[in-house]
Amino acid sequence: MKYIFIVNPESAKGNAMKIIGNIEKVCKQEHIEYEVCYTLAQGDATRLAQSYKDEENIIYAVGGDGTLSEVLNGVVGTKNKIGIIPAGSGNDFYRTVKELGKTEIESDVGVVNGKYFLNIACVGIDAEVANNVPLMKKKNIKVKNLYTASILYTFTHFKFKSQEKDEKGNFTILSICNGRYYGGGYNISPKASLEDNYFDVYYINKLRLPSIINLLLKLKKGKLEQDKRTNHFKTNNITVTSEEPIRFNVDGETIENTKFEIKIIPKAIKIYHNVELESKFLSV
Repeated sequence: MKYIFIVNPESAKGNAMKIIGNIEKVCKQEHIEYEVCYTLAQGDATRLAQSYKDEENIIYAVGGDGTLSEVLNGVVGTKNKIGIIPAGSGNDFYRTVKELGKTEIESDVGVVNGKYFLNIACVGIDAEVANNVPLMKKKNIKVKNLYTASILYTFTHFKFKSQEKDEKGNFTILSICNGRYYGGGYNISPKASLEDNYFDVYYINKLRLPSIINLLLKLKKGKLEQDKRTNHFKTNNITVTSEEPIRFNVDGETIENTKFEIKIIPKAIKIYHNVELESKFLSV
């Protein structure tokens, strides 16, 4: 078994590149057989992961949630396990993995319109905040301030669009959660499990912008369910439609369509989480 490190050099403005030397050093010290691969363009991480489809390795995503998403889409259906070296600007899925405290997790995987995801698929103002983060990166804003800047930008540009679930309505938030965190630490689903075969779905009907500020504060603290405006249920599949194209954010990547079919695949991937080893990789 080898450890394959798929590295996104652009993650968090080059943060991933700072730890490569340390990863190589630790692997040599621990006598771990390893390979390091670098992405050059979108989709490379998926293609690199797929190149090991006939083997049985641990494939580490070295980057943020977008890198992890690409690696996932190249690993599902193989015998490879996924490892995570959090080197992005959000690292939200890794927060859930840490809280579970297991060395190996047989994780459910979501799929939306043929694309696999581990964490959260959402539409609404929270999705637009995530979708606008790349724009903030282009403005040379510090990594730690990206989500705050995106929130401020989104508030001045957000327009409600009609979505349909079981009934017609305008939603401020509609989030389908496998993991617990998104948006750089917003704890939307504190009780979500990666192993229960269900999504936790949260939706909130249209609110005025001043009310959304209070809502986001509760969301940040993991207290969204305490708000009487929040609707929450569990399901293993859901369909969302719209009369005009809307943008779903799926683990940091944007999908635009008028219909989204979302379902869960139970225990579709194994996540390897060696706390001691990963702390050594990150000790730069």
